[in-house]
Amino acid sequence: MTVLPHEVYVLQRHASELGVRAVFTPAYRIAELKSGMRIALSYLMQLDEEGKCPFLMGVKCAVHDLYKPLTCRAFPYLPRVIKYELLPHLREIRINVKFVMSTLCPVVRRDLTPAAAAMMSDVSVAAEYAPHEVRAAVETLRGRYLYVKMLNELWKREVVELDEEGKYLFFPIVNGFVFLRRFYPDLTLDKLVRALSE
Repeated sequence: MTVLPHEVYVLQRHASELGVRAVFTPAYRIAELKSGMRIALSYLMQLDEEGKCPFLMGVKCAVHDLYKPLTCRAFPYLPRVIKYELLPHLREIRINVKFVMSTLCPVVRRDLTPAAAAMMSDVSVAAEYAPHEVRAAVETLRGRYLYVKMLNELWKREVVELDEEGKYLFFPIVNGFVFLRRFYPDLTLDKLVRALSE
């Protein structure tokens, strides 16, 4: 399950309070040459040894009323493709995301033919079928775009120098939220969570 960098801290806090072991692995990373770090812009929350979400207590989500991750709120409307593209000549990162209505959901399998499910890649069509889930998917996109926007601003001002991570695998990894707070000290978890949900 994919989570944004700030969600790692929100979920770790709740995991600690609930006595749950939640493990997060950096997913998409980008190299920042001036600091000698790789910035993680997304994470994967690992499933437990039984292949279930660590916050699943029986059939109930332990964080449902505390902070349900954006990916969970968006299910079954999930990204099929998330592509980050570095454009060094523009000093810019771009994101291309394509969504799909997941047929892993039994309700989707019951309600939609394969052709109808394929049409759900169009956000306006999907919003008719699953408005709350599409809203959460859009919130997740806003989060991804916000991280990229802040990095693009820093790159254009030559505060950072970004590159694909491939040549820099020896650089340590830093959470994208933590990295950006160095330059945007007013950015707090609460402010970010509120801003994305508005």
